[in-house]
Amino acid sequence: MALSYNLKYQKQNAFAKVVLEKEGEVVIDRQSFRLKGKGAQDQGEVIYFAEIKDLAIRDESLVFSTFYKEHYILGGFLNLFDSFLKDFFRVRNEYLADALFMKVGMLFHEYDGYIEVTNHFGKSFQKGKCRIQFYEGSILILPEKNDCCVLYFNFLKSHEFDEDEYVLKLSSDDGSVITISKLGTNFEDVEETLESLLGKMYEKVVNHLKEVLPDFDAVTLLKLAFVLREGKCVQVSALKKIHEDLPRKIEELALQSSDASLREKIKFLRSKTEDMHFYIGLSLMTKTESRDVQIRSWFLIALPQYNLVVIGVTSNPHDHGVYFFRIAVENGDVQEKLSEKIIEVNQVMYLVKFDMNPLYKDKHLLKKTKYRAALRKLPCLRLLRKSYIGKSVTTDITNFENDFERFSKFSKVMTPSKPPRTLERSQIL
Repeated sequence: MALSYNLKYQKQNAFAKVVLEKEGEVVIDRQSFRLKGKGAQDQGEVIYFAEIKDLAIRDESLVFSTFYKEHYILGGFLNLFDSFLKDFFRVRNEYLADALFMKVGMLFHEYDGYIEVTNHFGKSFQKGKCRIQFYEGSILILPEKNDCCVLYFNFLKSHEFDEDEYVLKLSSDDGSVITISKLGTNFEDVEETLESLLGKMYEKVVNHLKEVLPDFDAVTLLKLAFVLREGKCVQVSALKKIHEDLPRKIEELALQSSDASLREKIKFLRSKTEDMHFYIGLSLMTKTESRDVQIRSWFLIALPQYNLVVIGVTSNPHDHGVYFFRIAVENGDVQEKLSEKIIEVNQVMYLVKFDMNPLYKDKHLLKKTKYRAALRKLPCLRLLRKSYIGKSVTTDITNFENDFERFSKFSKVMTPSKPPRTLERSQIL
């Protein structure tokens, strides 16, 4: 059922000139809201949540801009402004949580608490009172008067319960920290829920690993599960710290479905960089019919001297594509940006489930897909798409080497206007 509030609103152009000013109502629906003036003849205009670029609360007004460079000021709610904000953000956040893939698996429990988010630069943001939903693979945070955010268990670096202050701190791989406080009598229940969900995640991964790596003991597989999780790419050479034979076994698993041409490409790329820059991601799942374990895999090779990371899917024998991305889009130290780039790629590959299309295809071709909102709202996806250079689809190793030379030259030019025009790129757009 749509929600309606009386208001006064302004519409401004890109130069802050008022082009429309009305008194009427705002009608909030599941994916959008309508702004209309008084009178039955005024149909108003519909604004979709996915079209909002920036949003802020200022002086009893909601101020936002769209991707079409239009600016709006919603005010005149009198004593109902607080109620409007709660309804607006509740509906908008429910939409964003679905559209941006924040709900992973089944919902287990929901709690109330207060949230503070500290990003990797050390800047803190108060989210205020929030609903905190624990899913099988993520923690979804739904503030009363702010945008929702999520922490995926796949990227949870550490968690700490302060039993004296009743505070939970969650640290992610990218350096951000989520602090949950004022859990009250639910504190112990939250602790039990989180530990249970993490335990189930690792148990699931270990059980799958037992099927495909039967020669390794449970402790080794548990350590491997901690770094692999659900398709997260890991530095292959570093796996020696867990077990001497793991690098070879993981490489065999990841490449067993690949054709000879893709293996040749990977061999060529590895010859151009140090062994420490070769990464493999594995995602294991049980087939419904046969109950066998299905392996999905991908690789990442970093070439910092060329300002490149190269990725591709290895579990699809019909996919010969190898994708090239810049490490540093803006001017900066490539070595310092490398770890950020790997985290960025990891996040995207996890969210799109190894579907390479949203990483490079023209946004107009993806407009009617499930990635419509993600192309605008997910920072990791936007940054990765911005750094895309091109794709090589050839099965001939000599032609691939030529593609590499062309892309590597282009990668050293920071923020060019267009990627190189190649036959391969024209085929995929």
